Amino acid sequence: MVLGHAFDIPGITVDTHFGRLSRRFEWTKSMDPVKVELEVGELIPQKEWTNLSQRMIWHGRRICHSRKPACGACPLAKICPSVGIGEMDKERAKLLVKTDKDFR
Repeated sequence: MVLGHAFDIPGITVDTHFGRLSRRFEWTKSMDPVKVELEVGELIPQKEWTNLSQRMIWHGRRICHSRKPACGACPLAKICPSVGIGEMDKERAKLLVKTDKDFR
């Protein structure tokens, strides 16, 4: 992401969050970060790669957690093929959403 934001060199940053969300969105089935990068890169325009990476990581850290996704509080729930794998009750899901305070 540094290359993308600082030097305008687009790239896909496949960390644990990006990989997990890519599989939940059914963009890939792969666990291999290189394969995830290549497969997602074929779906998304190159000019969007850096921003997509940042947004996917943010979403994975705050809402779409690995063990307890907050599906009921997710703004993407209506279009997510994996909706329902996490907490669907809106009030309980809101309690799972992480905020900036949680990362200090």
